[in-house]
Amino acid sequence: MKLRSLVTFTLASTLIAAPVAAEVSLAPFAGYRMSSSVDIRTAGASTSDQIDFRDTPSQGLIFNFDLPDPGKQGELYFGRQTTSARLDNGLFAPGEDSINLTIYQLQFGGLYFPGGQNHGGFVSGVLGVTRLEPDDSRYETHHRAALSIGGGYQFFLTEQLRLRLDLRGVYTALNSRGSAFCSGGCELRFDSSGYLQVEAAAGLAIRF
Repeated sequence: MKLRSLVTFTLASTLIAAPVAAEVSLAPFAGYRMSSSVDIRTAGASTSDQIDFRDTPSQGLIFNFDLPDPGKQGELYFGRQTTSARLDNGLFAPGEDSINLTIYQLQFGGLYFPGGQNHGGFVSGVLGVTRLEPDDSRYETHHRAALSIGGGYQFFLTEQLRLRLDLRGVYTALNSRGSAFCSGGCELRFDSSGYLQVEAAAGLAIRF
């Protein structure tokens, strides 16, 4: 519920901050994410393992507004992925080698069309936060800084519609002081500087 309120507030603030004369667009999208592994260890460093996130579909919403310079837009990105995290040696809890979780990203940045238009090839870069939310309340939820860099192409359909194709890399920062998913008093720690996800997505951008 808190995340939903944050998304609503951020989107409303962005709409207010956008130049009054600028056109805006909303692009619901569906995609697929592939993830790297994350190294973890116990507090005493006696046992180590890797968390493997399952590759699964993703979905979300991208909001853009035109900036005064031709071909430049502000961008607000919200993405969601339902997946599972797996450990080979069952460090989560006795008898458990995987947990289900939802990964959210909320990020803000910009998009640039080198041709100076509002369609065609583009590059984008956004900064924000990743939320790792296990379905089981026994496990901890984590919030970490994140960066996304990508590119794609927007096909002109009509003045109000674009077919948007994206390929982006989403890097979430971790640190060895941060705890990993934990239950029943265990002391797992991230032992990695971060992990990378690659997302391929398609959406329909509606301009207003």
